[in-house]
Amino acid sequence: MLQLPLNQLLLVVAQTALLVALIFRLWAAGLHRAYPYFFSYLLANLLLTSILLPVPYKSRAYPYFWVASEAIIACCYTLIVVELYRVVLRDLPGIATISRRYITITVAVATVGSLLLLRLEEAPANYVSVFLVIERAIVFSLVIFILLVSAFLVYYPIPLNRNVVIYSIGYGVYFLTKATGLFVRTLGHYVLPQIGTVLLVVSSACLLFWVFTLNRRGEMRTVVVGHKWKREDEVRLLSKLKAINASLVEAGKK
Repeated sequence: MLQLPLNQLLLVVAQTALLVALIFRLWAAGLHRAYPYFFSYLLANLLLTSILLPVPYKSRAYPYFWVASEAIIACCYTLIVVELYRVVLRDLPGIATISRRYITITVAVATVGSLLLLRLEEAPANYVSVFLVIERAIVFSLVIFILLVSAFLVYYPIPLNRNVVIYSIGYGVYFLTKATGLFVRTLGHYVLPQIGTVLLVVSSACLLFWVFTLNRRGEMRTVVVGHKWKREDEVRLLSKLKAINASLVEAGKK
């Protein structure tokens, strides 16, 4: 018998319905090919929710299922951030390649560092607390890259299709909330139910946002979200950015 709090159970059901709706919308619009990692994350989330939901919340098996599902989702988070860089920097392959390398190195270093820090703790850690420490390190390292992407888009007047902007905004909001939730978890177990509820509300809101805004037309409509520069300044900035990209591409060939 399900033992999740009633409000969370209702939110999980609503989130599952929104996941199904978004998956069908992306598939029907052909966007699953443009954003394969995002689409794979949605499928994995739906599958893992379906597997985890029947498991009794207070059973001994639940923590094992939860850690396994969260580990898979954490891998999806990394792939989505890599995909964000790919779609934002699709016309700047040199910068995109360097960004992917730094993401991989930073996540690996953060994971190893979090495990080393665990050895300094006096209290013995169980597998759930160990996983939470690793997940927190991964998420916060990815938050840095998401903030860098946001700063890049704000500063440089890069033309992007509307779907990329919507994708980035929705994921940025969700991921920053996820990171905040992981930080608040360290304050004590008494806040865990509230954190779970907030994360469910925010993730459901992001899914609803994507359902109503991601569409086929968004791939053809170009927008610029960066700072409104003067025309000559805009040309100068973009020229400088392209020059940096070209030098990185040349360096990569050597």
